Amino acid sequence: MIATLQSLRFVFVMMIFMSHFAYKDIHPFEAGGDCGVAFFFLLSGFVVSLGYGGQIREGSFSYGTFLWKRLKKLYPLHLLCLLFYLVVSHAHLDMKVLLNALLLQSWMPDADWYFSCNSVSWFLSSLLFCYAVFPWVYRHLSISLTIVILMAYAAVYSLTPDSRVNAVLYVFPLVRFVDFYLGMLLCQLYERKRNLSSPQWLEFLLTAMLLLSLMVYPFTDVKFRNAPLFWLVLLPLLFVFVQERGFLSRLLKTKPMQFLGSLTLPLFLTHQMLITMLLHRLPQMPSFLMLTACLLMTLTICWGIQIIFSRLLRL
Repeated sequence: MIATLQSLRFVFVMMIFMSHFAYKDIHPFEAGGDCGVAFFFLLSGFVVSLGYGGQIREGSFSYGTFLWKRLKKLYPLHLLCLLFYLVVSHAHLDMKVLLNALLLQSWMPDADWYFSCNSVSWFLSSLLFCYAVFPWVYRHLSISLTIVILMAYAAVYSLTPDSRVNAVLYVFPLVRFVDFYLGMLLCQLYERKRNLSSPQWLEFLLTAMLLLSLMVYPFTDVKFRNAPLFWLVLLPLLFVFVQERGFLSRLLKTKPMQFLGSLTLPLFLTHQMLITMLLHRLPQMPSFLMLTACLLMTLTICWGIQIIFSRLLRL
């Protein structure tokens, strides 16, 4: 993966981490959750297009191999987290657990189902659908397809009541595919403009715009802030940082940031369960110390998981 994107993954997974952390005077950073999820869908569409687009165009693409690599990367850790949840919560085996195990929960338009068990795994459920249709969609990328997809999204957006935003706009795979698709389009633009050199100050400008979007988040419509608010910033931000030309890119390419970026997947899948457990197990302490303790312990556990899965099991 491109070095800057590797480190940006950690930046945005930390936003998601903070969206689930609440202790005393530290309130959940809700904007970080919506922003982080939008980023990872966009990034996934960009990365798989960059990695497999050439094979699809040349006719050497293997659908089975592609899906196997995706499942091998995601599924074992997902099952480990699900098992951990079942043991810690003493939950009974039921249909919700089965759907979670099969990563089908995001197709159920009910929070008791799509946020059941290890609740963040709904993202994997929706992401697997994006991976499943990626080759077909890539072969048919066109202006007309883009217009159809955006018009369909606009229709769903306008018809979805505020009370159903999570079920329809935030979780449902067919809708979240739009983020993934925009990432695919961004990759096409990048491949065509690969030699384009953006001014270095643009990294600072787009970072400031991202911070601004996070600040205005509470004051925007609940449907707009679900994803479109962040598309406006994240798409140009990805395009600029993938060029790796500015001062911020050099910081992202440092070894510590690359290491933290490598922990993104285990951090994403385990953080909410670990936060809940640690907040109940650790003694009372000042808010900042509790946040620091939870973060350091979570990172340490994720480092161990990463070593086991990537080095020992080679997954």
